[in-house]
Amino acid sequence: MRTPLHQFFPHEEFQTRLDGVRTRMDERGLDALLLTTPENIFYLTGYQTPGYYYFIGLIVPLNGEPILVPPPHEESLVASYSVIDDYRLFGDTEDPIFGIAGLLGELGLGHGSIGVEYDSWFLNIRDYMRLRLQLPAATLHDGSGLVESGRLIKSDVEIGYMRDAADIAVAGVKAGMDAIAVGTSERDLAAAVTSAQIQAGSEYSGLPPFITTGEQHSMQVHSTWSDRVIENNEVVFFEVPGVVNRYHSALTRAAFVGDPPDQLLRGSEVNQDALRLAKERIRPGVTASEAFEAARQRIDDADVPYVQGRRIAYGIGTAFPPGWDEGNIFSINANEQRAFHSGMTFHVITTMRLPGVGAIGCSDTVLVTEGGCETLTDGVSNQLFVV
Repeated sequence: MRTPLHQFFPHEEFQTRLDGVRTRMDERGLDALLLTTPENIFYLTGYQTPGYYYFIGLIVPLNGEPILVPPPHEESLVASYSVIDDYRLFGDTEDPIFGIAGLLGELGLGHGSIGVEYDSWFLNIRDYMRLRLQLPAATLHDGSGLVESGRLIKSDVEIGYMRDAADIAVAGVKAGMDAIAVGTSERDLAAAVTSAQIQAGSEYSGLPPFITTGEQHSMQVHSTWSDRVIENNEVVFFEVPGVVNRYHSALTRAAFVGDPPDQLLRGSEVNQDALRLAKERIRPGVTASEAFEAARQRIDDADVPYVQGRRIAYGIGTAFPPGWDEGNIFSINANEQRAFHSGMTFHVITTMRLPGVGAIGCSDTVLVTEGGCETLTDGVSNQLFVV
C-alpha cells in the first residue's frame, strides 16, 4: 500500500478491511469483486471525490492487488487519498466499461466468477448489460453487501471521527437555537447553523441540514429552509449533521416560540420517553425489533395524534451525497431480527409530526457499547426549547 497525502486510517486497518472482504468473497466463490459504490470504495482505499457522477470503479481480485479506476480528470485525488498502488485511467473519449472488462481479462479473470454490486446506484442497467456482453465467458453474480458487512462494526478510529462529528452537529443546533426570534427567517437560521458547522470543522454533508418552522412547513418531511419568517406561537425544527473525514453524526431538536400548547407538551414528553426506551434496549444481544417495539408501543399508546409506522433508527457512519445514513446496511424496525453488537452506530429518531402543531421531538446518534448504548450527541438537551 502507498501513503497518500491525506490518510485517515493506518495501513493495518485498510488491510484488515480488505482481508475481511476477501474472506466473504471466498465464501461466495467469487474470483473478483467490482465495486462502484462511493462509500465502499472509500472504505477500502481512502479515495474520495464528489465527482462520482462520472464512472468510478474498484476491482478487488481474490488474489493480487486491487485496481482503482478513478475519473480521468481527477487523477490528482489518487495521490491525495488512495492507499491503493495500482490505478488505471480511461480518457473522456474512452469507454470505462470496456476498460474494466479489459482489466479483468488482464488479470486472467475473463472466465471467472465476478461479483458486482446489484444494489449500487452507480452501475446503471445499461452499463451492467454492456459489461456482460464484454465478458461473455465470465459469470456475474450479486456482490452487494460484501463490503457493507465490514462497515457495520466501527473501529476505534471511525468512532473517534463520529464523536467529533457529533460535537459539530451539536454546535450547529445550538447556533440555530440561539438565532430563533420572531421575525427571523428560516434562511437566517440556516446561515447560523451552517456557519457553526463549518467553523467547528465540518465537511460537506450527505444531505443538507433540515430547518423548518410553523405547522405547514415543518410537517413536510425532508424539507429545508426557505424565506419563511418565524411568527409567534410556532414550532421550529432542526435536523443537523456533522461530518469529519466522511463520517456523519446527526441529531434533531425542536423549539417553540411562545406559550407551548398542551398537545405539544404531551407530544414532547412522549417523544423523549420513547427515545429513552429505545436507547435502553440498544445493547449487545438484543434484537433490533425489540428496541423498535419499545418505542412504538410508547408512542402508539399515548394520547397524541401520531402512530409510529416506520423505522425508529438507521445505521449511520460514512456517507456521500445523496444520503448521510447507512440504513441500507441496518435499520431498527419491526422486521429486523438481527441483534446489536458493540461498535454499531445508529441515528435514533422518535420525532413526531402532529396535526395542528407541526414537527416536534428529538433524535440522537448513539454507539452500541459492551455496557449498552452511549449517546454521542448529548451536548444539547433533548427537552423542548421554549423561546
